[in-house]
Amino acid sequence: MARLNLDRAALTRTFSEASRRELRVAERQVVNRAKILAPVDTGRLRASIKSKRTGFFTLRPRITVYSNVAYAGFVNDGTRPHIIRPRRAKALRFRMNGRIVYARVVNHPGTKARPFLDRALEEIARPRGYRIHEE
Repeated sequence: MARLNLDRAALTRTFSEASRRELRVAERQVVNRAKILAPVDTGRLRASIKSKRTGFFTLRPRITVYSNVAYAGFVNDGTRPHIIRPRRAKALRFRMNGRIVYARVVNHPGTKARPFLDRALEEIARPRGYRIHEE
C-alpha cells in the first residue's frame, strides 16, 4: 500500500499564490475594460482609472477599481435634474446655438448614467465568481 504525505503549508502557499495571480489578472482586465468603456471628451477620465490592492497577502484580498477625478461619480451614476446658480458672479454665461447667453438661474435636466465602472466589473469580475459591493 502506498502512502501519501500531504504538506498542508506548501499546499496552502500554492493555492494562495495561484489565487493572487488570478486576482491580479482579473484586476488588470477590469481596469482595461473600464478604460475602454469610459466616455472620452478630453481623455482625463479614462487616464484616471486605477486600482488599489488591500489585504493582498491575507485570506480576503480586496481590489478597488476607482477614478480620482471629481466628476467620475457623476458620469458613472448620472445626475438628477437640479438648479444651477452662479457662485461668484451675478449671472451665468454660456454659449447656446452659437450665441452667448446670460442667465441668473438654469434648470439643468440632469445627465443619463454611463456606468463604465459598473459594466467593467459586471463583465469581467462577476463571471469569475468575485463578489462585488460598493463602498
